[in-house]
Amino acid sequence: MDQVSISASQFHALTMQNVKMVQPGEGINLWFFGILVTLKALGNETGDSYSIYEVMVPPGRGVPKHIRTQEDETYYMLDGELMWIIGEQELRATKGSFLHLPRFVPHTFENNTNKTACMLCSCAPGGFEKYFLEIAKMVTTSDSAHHEYSNDEINLAFKMAEEYGIIFVGHRESKEE
Repeated sequence: MDQVSISASQFHALTMQNVKMVQPGEGINLWFFGILVTLKALGNETGDSYSIYEVMVPPGRGVPKHIRTQEDETYYMLDGELMWIIGEQELRATKGSFLHLPRFVPHTFENNTNKTACMLCSCAPGGFEKYFLEIAKMVTTSDSAHHEYSNDEINLAFKMAEEYGIIFVGHRESKEE
């Protein structure tokens, strides 16, 4: 059996180009359904093996029930509390809770407390962050702590979902009143 020899300096040169550190408060900040999403690692930075983002969920906010068909997801609660519905099961996630969601599992979450919840999310393989980049609103310095979203934003999210392998469960297009 042949062996390949690689020196420490060659190994260092190969791996250092992929090293990335994102400091607190850094990343790409976006508003999605009134939730602050901060992209920390994009798929194109990880060889498309995963993407990671931080999510700040204000009181009363959540996401519509949906199914992911292209990625497995993980969630780690950094602070606060969220109520999850996974399939037909209701679960309460608090600081330190970890959740793994394989593809094709219907799920939703909502913050029913008076405190903002924070979690770290990953998607494997990477690439789902492109959905956020396409439809979410970029955070500006003039933004308030909570972003109000319109029916147009909701409809765009649902319209673009199929392209990114998302199935929203029970959605009907919103109408401006």
